[in-house]
Amino acid sequence: MPPVKRETRSPRWQRRPEIRPQQILDAAFRVFGTRGLHQATLDDVARAAGITKGTIYLYFPSKAALFSAMLKARVNDLLPPMEPANGGRSPSTHRRLLTLAQRLYRFFQSPAYLAMYRTMVGEASQFPGAAALLYREGILPANRRLAEVIQHGIAAGEFRKVDPLIASRAFVGMFQVFVVSQELLGGRRIFPIPDQKVIRTITDVFFRGLLAPRRGAPRGRRPRGAR
Repeated sequence: MPPVKRETRSPRWQRRPEIRPQQILDAAFRVFGTRGLHQATLDDVARAAGITKGTIYLYFPSKAALFSAMLKARVNDLLPPMEPANGGRSPSTHRRLLTLAQRLYRFFQSPAYLAMYRTMVGEASQFPGAAALLYREGILPANRRLAEVIQHGIAAGEFRKVDPLIASRAFVGMFQVFVVSQELLGGRRIFPIPDQKVIRTITDVFFRGLLAPRRGAPRGRRPRGAR
């Protein structure tokens, strides 16, 4: 009887190396969200990803580099490139922001984001460097990318002229604050509101303040005393 051949299994990181960076980034999002940048360790991330810490160093040289890469990956997931895929027709800026509103609200509701929000706000005063890294590598790039979208709408005549960076922060801030009140302060339990109703209302309020008036449409009366 011929000897039975034993199946030899390669380590997981050798079997699927192409998915390893994304797996590490996903694990980092969960771990940094729960423990914050200061308290989290690469050992924690490795355990969450099911790998060794040495594998992380194959892709990211330090904890700060991993944190920065994780933030940038989340920004890219939320804000796709301006150019349409396969040379197709680009949607209107209005439509792009409506799609983004759906993504933002789902992202802000995710347990990992809510955990990160609580943790980073709690440690901001004690570890200002971690808070500054979050702002510099995550919040500011996201605001700038969104500001480019709004500037595109202004140039196309869809939106009236406003400061695009301030407008982008206002757009994101309305969703973020609403999620915090609903998910962290008990709003979902005390006064539940369907998600789609929240998204529709917030975007309607935002766009009615941003959309350029149609040609020939009445601008409305100015308030008394206005010049």
